[in-house]
Amino acid sequence: MGAGKSFIFWLAGSLGVAAGGALAQDTAPEILDTIAVESNQQESPTPVLAEKPDTIQLEAIVVTARRKEERALDVPISLAVLDGDALGSAGLTLATDIQERVPGLVVTVPNPRLTSFTIRGLGSSSVNDGIESSVGLFLDGVYLGRQGLSIFDLVDLDRVEVLRGPQGTLFGKNTTAGVLNIVTKAPSHDYEALLEGTIGNYGSRQLRGSVNGRFFGDETFATRLTGYVTQRDGLIENVHNGHDLNERNKWGLRGQGLWTPSSDVSWRFIAEYGKTDEECCVYPLVGPVRAAVQARDDFMEYRRPSLNPYDRVADSDPRTHVDVEQRAASAELNWDIGEAHRLTSITAWRDWQFVPDNDDATPLKLVTTGTINEHSQISQEFRVASNFEHFDSVFGLYYLRQDFYGNERVTLGEDMVGWTFGGLIRDATGLPLTESNFGPLLYLVIPPATLDGTYISTPYEQVTDSAAAFGSIDWHLTDRLDLTTGLRYTHEWRDAEVSRSRSGGCPNCTALNLLSPIFALAGLDALTVNGLLDQIAGGAYYRATQRDEGNFSGQLALSYKLAPDTLTYFSVSRGYKAGGINLGVTGESVPPTFKPEEATAYEIGAKGQIARRISWSAAAYHTDIRNYQALTFDEEQTVIPNPRQINLLNVGKVRLQGVELDGYGLLLPGLLARAGVAYSRAVTVDFDNAPNEDTRSNDKDLSGEVLYNAPRWTGTAGLEYGHFVSPKVEVYGGVDYSYRSGYWGTVEHGRATYIDGYGLTNLRLGLRNSSGTWDSWLWTRNVFDKEYLGGVYPLYGVGDYGAYAGDPRTYGLTVRATFY
Repeated sequence: MGAGKSFIFWLAGSLGVAAGGALAQDTAPEILDTIAVESNQQESPTPVLAEKPDTIQLEAIVVTARRKEERALDVPISLAVLDGDALGSAGLTLATDIQERVPGLVVTVPNPRLTSFTIRGLGSSSVNDGIESSVGLFLDGVYLGRQGLSIFDLVDLDRVEVLRGPQGTLFGKNTTAGVLNIVTKAPSHDYEALLEGTIGNYGSRQLRGSVNGRFFGDETFATRLTGYVTQRDGLIENVHNGHDLNERNKWGLRGQGLWTPSSDVSWRFIAEYGKTDEECCVYPLVGPVRAAVQARDDFMEYRRPSLNPYDRVADSDPRTHVDVEQRAASAELNWDIGEAHRLTSITAWRDWQFVPDNDDATPLKLVTTGTINEHSQISQEFRVASNFEHFDSVFGLYYLRQDFYGNERVTLGEDMVGWTFGGLIRDATGLPLTESNFGPLLYLVIPPATLDGTYISTPYEQVTDSAAAFGSIDWHLTDRLDLTTGLRYTHEWRDAEVSRSRSGGCPNCTALNLLSPIFALAGLDALTVNGLLDQIAGGAYYRATQRDEGNFSGQLALSYKLAPDTLTYFSVSRGYKAGGINLGVTGESVPPTFKPEEATAYEIGAKGQIARRISWSAAAYHTDIRNYQALTFDEEQTVIPNPRQINLLNVGKVRLQGVELDGYGLLLPGLLARAGVAYSRAVTVDFDNAPNEDTRSNDKDLSGEVLYNAPRWTGTAGLEYGHFVSPKVEVYGGVDYSYRSGYWGTVEHGRATYIDGYGLTNLRLGLRNSSGTWDSWLWTRNVFDKEYLGGVYPLYGVGDYGAYAGDPRTYGLTVRATFY
């Protein structure tokens, strides 16, 4: 807590200098690098400041947080606006980088499928594919049905909007925590081309580019093409073969067309493709290690190279690999009907495939596994935004269909018999048994071939149809007082199938097979070879489940303008995260379906500007969550992993409370500053059936304890200064700092899953010309080479955890050329 307090005092001092004691902003756009301007204007790498200090001003920030264009200062919501050019200039090109600029946001990516977003301490994991995100993810107005769909390079962006708290009225289901709204740059009729290259340590290489303008001789049609290639060597050494793991190797293309047949009508077409082909993702075992796992290693006479994730070593024999492909297309119509109405239609299709090959984190031939995901979605939204003298409104209809297929594939190897049974016997007897002195006897009874090649397939598929109708009205009660009312009804239909089968191996190879007929006749099926294999690897299973549900969400907000640039507000909002179907094998203690997660939030806040040079915001909130969706054990007694934490249950009640402060401003000509802090207390009010790593059952009482991925304190701050050394050449530099206090990395608060607090510092120093045609800068991230964990993950079952370290110090050079 000492480090957290020191950061808060430093932050308060920074804000005091920046705003004369005024508190924070409406979470800063990336003001250190640019000031976002009106949405249809070209943005500059840095703001254009007047020569006299008393005339420098902030530009207006336009957002679409309420499905219409308006100033961020006029929106009664706690939100952050990150400028796309600024993110690129700071080297923040990944989804995980966004959290460095947004207090209260946590993003973890063990691999693309397991991506998790958390806002205000509320989020969810995708270990069970039946659970959906608590943070709504949107790209150019299109809802992304899975969190993994957001893992692409953030290239050629206009802005990123982060809306905190339930946003159920206009953004719909799965927004109980908030919304991440990514907006790419749209085509324009002016010619522009950009090419940017980056080189850095660890073999970092990145090439990004875009070209924009009219290319087909039609004055009504503009085109924008964007592409990127990103590569970096792996940061983990595989001591088994000397290869590097956890590399980066991805590329993508986006093509857009903007057709404006008249001043009242515009069509925007988008097609994109992304590909990831990486030797990834490994998270080696970390200590403390359970006695049962240590006994298994000892029996096989195997010693792991390290239990310290910061050693960045792994010991794997088969290929560790992940392949991701994403395809998408969308069409957006905007039709201005008279001066008061705008009709918007968004039609979209997206397809996502994820194919991994994972190892058991040892050179032993124990198990190879990987859960395939194939996700396809189509959506259609119609909405009408209207402006009248006494009120503004947005009404709409929405439909989404998602087709999902997954398959958990597990193949056992020849060392599984010794590691499993030899380890069990060693652990139970306390004798120093090893494969050398006891293996020959064990293998007489259960030869290694018994399990070698055993293949367990658990396929599952689900079709989801979601339909909604919504409306929101902003009533202008007076020139200063507004009342916002909103309501949405969502109905969903789900149809799912889950099965499991086992094949391969050599059940007849074991001597126990001679006794199987006797055990079968005696009704002791569990002691037959097949019965034992069922307990080790899982038996046949099939389930078909349907679910049909509807839910209301909405908002009521009262806002009052103390001055043209100062807004105060109070809001009550209701968010809804759909219930669903457990897409995994369920036992008697876990039902096949789970209830919807419902959030009721109360928020009071204020935001404003001082002399158009300082922008600030402050918000306090209290949110009650009913039926919080959490991971739990499947309680099926298989040997590895055992138990698996893949089933879902509803926690009775969760409470979120906190305060968010943000500020940014122009202190002097060329000097920009920003700072923000969030205090979040996210606790489970009633959770007496939490997973227990010691008893391996759901009997741990975590009532009153904090949620996982929910640091108490998060903060961000930064400075940038630019100085013209000649009329046409500017030298500039920037420093960014982000901090988060310690937090638990898994729902059960396992002993090895606490992530210590840490702070990261990034620096950059550059040179650019005044016309913006060239720019080059040196950069370094994690300047002080701080060791920190990026995430933890159950490896052999709850109680045995793998972890991956965050990036070490990286540095490099980026050069950008722009042609007009």
